[in-house]
This record gives sequence, structure tokens and C-alpha cells, in this order.
Amino acid sequence: MSRRTQPSDTSKQRGMKRSTRMSMIAGVAVFLTLVSGVSFAAWTASSTKTATASAGAVAVTTATAAGAATITAFGPFTYTSSNQTVTKPITVRNTGTVEASVSTVAISRSGTLAGNQIAVKFWAGTSAACAATTPVVSSTLAGGTVSLATLNMTIAASGSATLCASTTFTGNMTTQAGRTTDATFAVNATAGTNWNATDSLAAASRTFTQNIFITTVPNAPTNAQCVNENNQNVITISWSTPSGFVTPNGGYNVYWNGSFIANTSTNSMGLQGSGVNGSLTVRAVASDGTESADSANIPIQPRTWWGSGLACG
Repeated sequence: MSRRTQPSDTSKQRGMKRSTRMSMIAGVAVFLTLVSGVSFAAWTASSTKTATASAGAVAVTTATAAGAATITAFGPFTYTSSNQTVTKPITVRNTGTVEASVSTVAISRSGTLAGNQIAVKFWAGTSAACAATTPVVSSTLAGGTVSLATLNMTIAASGSATLCASTTFTGNMTTQAGRTTDATFAVNATAGTNWNATDSLAAASRTFTQNIFITTVPNAPTNAQCVNENNQNVITISWSTPSGFVTPNGGYNVYWNGSFIANTSTNSMGLQGSGVNGSLTVRAVASDGTESADSANIPIQPRTWWGSGLACG
């Protein structure tokens, strides 16, 4: 009787180890394949993005489609009073082939009027009317680079947007009179983090001049006259505009016996009263409040012999 030899446990273990090893190797192969696919896909996306930016062009200009410069609309301009504001639309055209965002504006200036005397604000406009919107970026013409990133102005390739800007004289008319400044804006646009372009217009097409009105002591009003009206208590005085007295100005101040009584922008004034004696004079007023010498006296007296009413003397 022969004995059948049973396979040893060792042989089974060897077979199991071989099978397990094969499964592990297959698993590693799948894992490597997946990792290689993910890595390749990520590399491809990065490569495509770089190639697109490299092949595209980032370019910006502040001229209209017809080629007219828009920044120059801010001047020449003369401020005739403090806190006077000029608001204009700046057309920003993306002449490149990739989408770009307005990022900064570099401000430089020269002249006798200090840049900190004029405040400047920027905001995204919805139309050329430049109605107020938020957010607003505030600065001055003192110079430097101002970030416009908070305005979120993104412009499609070959598209355009309106960047609204305002300048306001915040100084003193008297101390700054006659001073002037030439300011230049350079708008910058970016695409991504590494691509940017500055306004392609020549500096002369991005520069504007602003100055402060210079006042001189005006000449005295001439040809002062007085007329008695039908109402015995009313008279009308009038005068002629002095030579060199042009707009802008502060009108005319009227004085009674040397004391101020009224200001008017016209060349005549009606007065009512009764039983007084004295004289009226008129002074021309410059835009900064400087007064001329007095006009000729206009005598005033009661209209009746018993001392009532008002009459020209």
C-alpha cells in the first residue's frame, strides 16, 4: 500500500506569496500609471497657460477708437475758486489679444503749483457722464503710483472701459494765484501676475495743464447815478462796469456812509427808506474778495420838506 504524499504547507505558502507578489506589482503599476496621468495633466495645463500668455499680447491705450487722447481733457483749465472740481471720462482701451485688468496709474507733475494742492479721485464709470459710483480711489497730483485694483476694471481683448477721474483745487486762491502745474497720467494694465503694459500714448497725449486764476485789484465802478422811483420811499442807484473787470469776479459791494449793506452781481440796486441823509458808494470786488476804491458818492436825502421819504441828493 503506497502512501500519497500531501503537498507540504511550504509549497502552498510559496504559491500564495507568488500570487500576492503579482497582485502587489500590478497594483503598483496601476498606481504609477495614475500618478503619471495626473502629473502629465497638470504639466499640460501649466504649459498651455504659459503658451497662451506668451503668444498673446498685453497692450493698453487711453485714446478713443478714433485716436483722440482723453486724459488731456483735464486741461488747460483755470480754477476760479477753491474746491472747484473738474470731472472727465478716460477711455481705457485694451488693444492686446488677452483679457487685462486696469491695475495702477502713475502720476507725475511739474510746475509752480504743488501737487498736494489738487486732489484727484478715480472710479469705474458706467458711461461718459461719469455719475458717482463706488468704490473710489483718492489721491493727489503730488505724484507716485496709485493702485486701482479695488476698482475691479477688467477689459476684454479689443474692448474698452471708462475710467472716471476728477481733480479738485483744495488750496487758497490768494496764496496760489497764478501758479500752474503740468500733470501726466500713465495707466497700467495687467494679465495674470507676470504680464503688464503701460499706456502706449506719447507723454504729451497724457499730460494736462491746470492753473489758478490770478486776481488784481479792480478799478472803481464809474458813472454812478441815482433815480427817484414813483414810490417816494424808493430810489434806484446804478453804475458802469469798470475797465478790466471781467468774469470771474465777486460782483459789487454797496456801502451806506461807509458801512457795508449789500452785495450784487448786477450794475444796479433798488433801495428803500425814509428820512435819512448820507451817501452811497459802490466797490467792485475781485474773485478773491479784493475790493476796488469807492465809486463817486451818491448823495441821499429825504424826499419831502418835512423829512420823510427817500430821494437822490
